[in-house]
Amino acid sequence: MPTKKQPTPPPDQTIQIRNIPVLALQIIAFGVVLTALVAGQSFLMPLAIALLVWSLLQAVIERIVHFRIGNLSAPRWLATLIGVGLIFAAFLFVIDILASQADAVAAAWPRYYERLEGLFAKAVEWMGQDVAEEAQDAVNNIDVSSQLSGFIGSAGSILINAVLVGIYVGFLIAERGFIPRKLAALVPDDGSAKELHNIVSSVGHSVRRYMGVKTIVSVGTALASYIVLRWIELDFAETWALLIFLLNYIPNVGSILAVVFPAVLALIQFDTFWPFLVIAVGLTSVHFFIGNVLEPQFMGSSLNLSSFVVIMSLTFWGVVWGLAGMFLAVPITVMLMIVCAHVPNMRWIAILLSRDGELDRITS
Repeated sequence: MPTKKQPTPPPDQTIQIRNIPVLALQIIAFGVVLTALVAGQSFLMPLAIALLVWSLLQAVIERIVHFRIGNLSAPRWLATLIGVGLIFAAFLFVIDILASQADAVAAAWPRYYERLEGLFAKAVEWMGQDVAEEAQDAVNNIDVSSQLSGFIGSAGSILINAVLVGIYVGFLIAERGFIPRKLAALVPDDGSAKELHNIVSSVGHSVRRYMGVKTIVSVGTALASYIVLRWIELDFAETWALLIFLLNYIPNVGSILAVVFPAVLALIQFDTFWPFLVIAVGLTSVHFFIGNVLEPQFMGSSLNLSSFVVIMSLTFWGVVWGLAGMFLAVPITVMLMIVCAHVPNMRWIAILLSRDGELDRITS
């Protein structure tokens, strides 16, 4: 009498059972990485910023090296010195703007306070007495001197981190020539070494391209916005232009904030409504034209990032590392997508991160 075979579980159930340990390990690994990112913020964030500054420096150096006057071109050591000098000069320029206008903010506060009282008086007619009184109490509780002290303390911390970033960048420049040798020593055969070299080169090229183009576009946006702000004679136009330059590195959200902040100040500074309207329309037009017309001409579709992924990365890195994480979100996501595109088992992640699922431009 033939024996009956034991029933086998459905194929999809077998796959699910086998994938449970793998899924559990992936969840645990994600938790460990997330914990390390949060706990190691003070160490990892300056290192990430240093890598981006180094990438920007490499982009500047490559531009200088490829720039020719006839048959003459700058040697790499000279291009490196010029690039370091330009970035250092930009850093000093930022410090000079912030230092020169710190006292002006404190001096202008009494004038702004008087203007806010007038606005609150008008707000009573719209919002009611209770709401207006609560808002005025909130303004009365603002201690400008303590806020400036906190700002100075934060500026000191930023300066320390800036020095640390500069040290990291200096050592990265010094060890640049040894990086290919180290990469070749990490793998046992020439094929793997070539693949690893391609991954690192693709990551470096995409990040350098992004940082270079984004910096040029941000400078153009800041200059055009500065012209609008100076024409309206808005207070602290230089500081607002610097803030607009920095916010332009944050996709989507940064452009909105770069318009809202100066426009709100215009409501407080001026007695009429038209400066607010001109600043709102002018800055919006500048960001729209540069962001949607000029920037795509320079950037193209080389990043191939999904817009939804950009918003998700901004939210994630903003929660993990705060405002600095939002600046780092897109470059980190680009690195992740390129690395996953070159690893067969992780290629599906790169497809999900991309805009159209095409990875040929990334891996080629």
